[in-house]
Amino acid sequence: MSIHQDSPTVSEVIDGLTAPRRALLTRLREAVNELGDIEERTLYDHFCREWTPAFYTKGTQLCHVHDFGSDLRATMFVGTKTFEPYLTRSDDLSPANHRAVAETPAPRNTKELRMPITSTEDVDEFMEFVRVKWEFVNGARAGDGSGG
Repeated sequence: MSIHQDSPTVSEVIDGLTAPRRALLTRLREAVNELGDIEERTLYDHFCREWTPAFYTKGTQLCHVHDFGSDLRATMFVGTKTFEPYLTRSDDLSPANHRAVAETPAPRNTKELRMPITSTEDVDEFMEFVRVKWEFVNGARAGDGSGG
């Protein structure tokens, strides 16, 4: 889905990537969509001057991905008073991902968790974050009171 009539679709953005990057972003896209209740959008980043694929559930952005000269970079917004406490308690993150959350600065109470995506292992590692955020938004863990 595109928000604006003149914006490309996520498929069109992915099709414009080099073959290795196209394969990595396709893998991430498929993994995100497997979670269910996902809306795809493209957003125009005025700073980077590019269209970027973004993935949402229930109106909340799970992540977006930039195509930089050096690599693909996946980004997730982490609210320090909302999502971060849930994220840091999660047993579904590797120790390295727990460190990444702790070390990410938080101007204006929101962290921008950024991860280079240069391999399928990077996709799998970033998906740890995406799954936990999807669970947080969708209240997937019964009785945790975190939904919505």
